[in-house]
Amino acid sequence: MQRLKVILKALWIGGTMTVPGVSGGTMAVVTGIYEDLIHAVNGFRKKPKEYFMFLFTFLLAAGSGFILFSRFVTWLLEQEGTGSIVRLFFCGVVVGGIPLLVKESGVTKVKWHDILLMLVGALIIIGLTYVPQGLFIMNSGIEYILLQILGGILIAIALILPGISVSHMLYILGMYEFVIKQVYGFHFLSLVPLVIGVVVGIFATADILEKIMKKYLRECYMVIIGFVAASLITLIPEQISNWFLGAILFVVGFLGMYIISKKS
Repeated sequence: MQRLKVILKALWIGGTMTVPGVSGGTMAVVTGIYEDLIHAVNGFRKKPKEYFMFLFTFLLAAGSGFILFSRFVTWLLEQEGTGSIVRLFFCGVVVGGIPLLVKESGVTKVKWHDILLMLVGALIIIGLTYVPQGLFIMNSGIEYILLQILGGILIAIALILPGISVSHMLYILGMYEFVIKQVYGFHFLSLVPLVIGVVVGIFATADILEKIMKKYLRECYMVIIGFVAASLITLIPEQISNWFLGAILFVVGFLGMYIISKKS
């Protein structure tokens, strides 16, 4: 029964992670498995046998959920009539998650250094927008392997920190549609360097990030809020096929994420 619960929660988390703006960390908090995951990742290095089956079960189920839902999301994005309005839905999801981040930060009164830290987070995103499109998805050479490993490490950080969406990070890095297509097309070999980077990033940074979050909780959340808010730049479509429907989906995305966040 316990393993079935882990599988069901992981399927849900994996499926929702295909949506840019939906944080895997937030979904893990909502389903009540976040602390177990962090504990298992940190404990695996010392007692691998004790935590292997839990992590293996979770990763296998989350990966299955991601694969099952990825094709549908990609199809919507590729259609001329739905691509732009689906992006507005994603924008609503991102905005809807910000109140949770503010609450988790413990901030009741914004101070000048909070604004400064939010600007730091925003500048990180602005800097990433200047990364040449397609840089991380070259298909040959040692540069491709190294860049995908680097991209995997960045994604691992997004995976660990609550409030930052893995799919959104892929979107910012210009890798989202490429990765989704490789996943639902079962072209997994091309993603091996990326997966290596994610695994290395998780085990290299999980313990450090956990300690930083505990010691500098407010400061970390201020940076994350700036990061998330500024990342809307990468999601807003240049042209919108249907403003009315787009506005409705924005509100649906906002309310959906806001309600889920409240329940967490």
